[in-house]
This record gives sequence, structure tokens and C-alpha cells, in this order.
Amino acid sequence: MKDLAQKYLLIDKNSLSDSNNIFLQLHRPIKTGEMCISLKGTSHRRIGGYNSVAYQCGKYYLWYVENKYRKDGIYICVKLAVSDDGINWELPELGLAVNYEEKPNNVVLGYGAGGVDGGLGDGTCMVFHDPNDNRFKMTSRHGIREPLGLYSSEDGMHWERELETVLDDGRFSDKEGVFHLDSQNVIFWDDRIKKYVAYVRKNFERHGQYRTVARGESKTLDGFPPVDEMDVVLSTDAYDYQIETPVGIQPAADFYTNAAIKYPWAEDAYFMFPNIYFKYDTYLDEFKEDKPRNAGPIDIRFASSTDGLNWNRHDRRPFVGLGSKDDFDAYSLYMLNGIVPGKGKEMYMYYMGTDLMHGWDRGDKYEERENRILKKTGFEPHQRISAISRLSMRRDGFISASADFMGGRFTSQPIRISCDSLSINLDTGASGMLKAGLIDADGKWLPGLSLEDCKIIHTCNEIDRNVIWNNKDYLKNQIGKNARIVFELVDSDLYSFTI
Repeated sequence: MKDLAQKYLLIDKNSLSDSNNIFLQLHRPIKTGEMCISLKGTSHRRIGGYNSVAYQCGKYYLWYVENKYRKDGIYICVKLAVSDDGINWELPELGLAVNYEEKPNNVVLGYGAGGVDGGLGDGTCMVFHDPNDNRFKMTSRHGIREPLGLYSSEDGMHWERELETVLDDGRFSDKEGVFHLDSQNVIFWDDRIKKYVAYVRKNFERHGQYRTVARGESKTLDGFPPVDEMDVVLSTDAYDYQIETPVGIQPAADFYTNAAIKYPWAEDAYFMFPNIYFKYDTYLDEFKEDKPRNAGPIDIRFASSTDGLNWNRHDRRPFVGLGSKDDFDAYSLYMLNGIVPGKGKEMYMYYMGTDLMHGWDRGDKYEERENRILKKTGFEPHQRISAISRLSMRRDGFISASADFMGGRFTSQPIRISCDSLSINLDTGASGMLKAGLIDADGKWLPGLSLEDCKIIHTCNEIDRNVIWNNKDYLKNQIGKNARIVFELVDSDLYSFTI
């Protein structure tokens, strides 16, 4: 039984019952084109793809990794940017990294900062706020096949080691490249189930490395099972584009990161922003004679869930797409983990975009070959730039229950009335309208709360518009009773309802 005092998003068909001419519409964020943080002119020193953003006590925090690609591996440090509005970012001169010579020295982990000498390993920098001790937590590791450790901080600047191992690969193949966790692996406290959950990279050997998203849960941060024992919850499948390989028909792409979150402003809503990696292979004419080992473009997709276990990929199209060849985000996009409030009715997300194809200047023995093939086929970077950019989106605005100009109707799941008002997040445009009414378990209208008693809402683009009936006291008289809400829409998008 749902409680009307909470906010509920309309993100899957289970949110709708007895629906007629109602469809779920996926909406996409607006690219602002801002380069909040950028590195230009080099590809051996770049902003990495594993970054996090948070909003705490009126302040915006953005932790990002700086990668240095060297023949002996990738050296990583974590840097901090801060903001008062989520738009204009400052790189504070912290001076915590005694072995780091660049300016500003805003390093918070690595090169002496946080007690870490030298650089960190791939998979570092997923930050979440742990409500159980009111501290920030950050995942980090020191080698490519080392377990993932955990750091802790009160202020987001000064970090100390909390756990040597928070996530471990478990058993993995000795074949080159087949191991887990070589990605941004997500952890957060799920207040719905009162446990920590982890969404991690789990790899398989299928004509090369095949990447999926697996999930684990634990009552404590040191209790997660090994990754090889976690269940896969998201992967490309037979509905994605398939190619013929030496081991049979396989998807042409897989998922690199997941950026999963539990939505902070509603009940039972989880979102994932996996970036899909399209590996250039021999079925493409330009690579038949000279095939790259591990190269291709990456963009950001979308999935939603009401339980964190079962995910709907909706239309499977890019959620944040590639820019043009001359743009900073021409070839590879990675969503930052986290979502923060924005100005007015907006919320902000961020992504790292770059014109460096996956595989370019990779800093290993394959670099020269990969660069040669990508350059020959026209995929050399134009600017050698990597940047973090802001996305703007309507609050609760991922998915709407929508009707066209012919109109439609649906009924909510059962709720318990615990307040005397109902508000909605609605966009009617110029010609749309909405009415709402409440019915009991037998489908009968509650007194004074039918569709006919509701004042028509029109000319509305608001995130908290009150629904009004002819007698304002009728809903108040139903507090404590069970009901369902009937929504009738014409040419409108309804995103959520709440107190």
C-alpha cells in the first residue's frame, strides 16, 4: 500500500493500471555545452571517465580523476572541484599532494594526499554519502587486479583509508583481460531495503572481453560477496545489434560503466546511465584487414527500475549522444555518478566527454597499433580534449505518463491517504489539460473527489501544481482511508504525483 504523503514517479507500466491511450515517454537532458573542467592538447594526461558529484549542506562537490598514461600503466589521482550553484566551479589550491607539481594542486587522493604515495589504479573515484556515519566514502584501488578499497572523509577533502577491501573480483580467468571491476563500480546505502548495494563490472570471455553490470548487497560495507558470485542485472542481449563471431552470434556492444543511483526525491525509483561500448570489429569494412585490439566509441544509455533488480531499457536509444567531430565530446562519453538539485525546477547531471576514442593513446604495448588504425580510418582526435560538462533536466523528468490530443486515462496503484492535498508534476503545453479523481477498492468515486468534481488543470508547466476539487475539505475527510487516483489527460505529460 503506497502512501500519498510520498512522491511517486511514473517510470514503468506497473505504475499504471486500467490505462487507455496512455504511453510512457522517455525524456532526455539538455546538453549545456559548458566545459566545467577540461584538459586540452594532450591525450596522455586527461580527465578519466570515473567521476562523481554530490550536493551536501548547500555546496556542490565534484571529484574527478586525472589519468596519466605511461608505458608502465595508468597513474591516477583524484581531484576536487567545488561550486555554490553547480554551474561555476572552483579548483581549490589545497596543497595536500606533496608529490604533485601541477597547479592548482587540488588533489585529494594520490601523490601523497590521503596517505597514498604515487598514483592510484583504474576503477578509482566513486563517491557516495553514507547516512549511517554522515561521511563521504570513496572507492579506490592501487593496482589493476587488486581488490577495491574504501576511503572515508568528513569534508570531501581529507581522506583516510577505511577498508582494505570493499569489493573483490573473486576467482577470475588467467586469460589476459578477463577480470572484473575495471570500471567505476557503484556503492550506496539503499534506504528501501536497509542495506548497502553495489553495481559492478562483471566480465566474461566471449570473443574477447564481454562486459555486464552485476549487483550485490550487504548489511555492512565489508560484507559484499565476490563479484564472480554476484548476479548480472544488465547486459546487452539479442534485441541489440548482433554480429557473427568465431564463437557464434554475439552483441556488437557491451556496457562499460553503469552510474546507477537511487533517485533521492521519490520512492521506489532507481536509474542507471550505462555507457555502451561499440567495439570496432572485422565486420566493418575499414577494419577487415587491420583490426584494432580494443577500440571504439562510447555513449550514454538509460535504464529505470522500481526495485533495483529488474531494469527497463525503454527505447534503448542514446540518452546522451556523441557530438560532432569538432566537439569536445566527439567519441567517448561517461556519466558522472550522482544527481544534484539545480536552479528552479531543474536538476543537474554531469558527464565526461572527449574526442579521444576508446583505445587512443592507451599507454601500453598496443598503443602504436591502435593509434595507427584509428588515424587511418579517420578517428584521430581533432583537439585531444577531455572535459566534464553539465546536463540540465526537469526535476523528476526522466519518464512521463503521456496522452496525445485524443486523450487518455489511467489509474494509480493503491495508496493510503495521509494528507489533505495532492500535487503533480505536469506539462500540458498550450492545448493540454488534466483532471484527477479518487476511487475506493470497489471502483466507486470517493465523495466530492470524482473527475467531475475536479477543476481542470490547463496552461501548466509546473513541478508542484496542486489538484483542486470543488470542495477543498473532501480530501481531508478521507485521511486514513485507502484509495487509487484516476488521472485523465489530454495532450499532456505527467511526471509524478506527491503531497
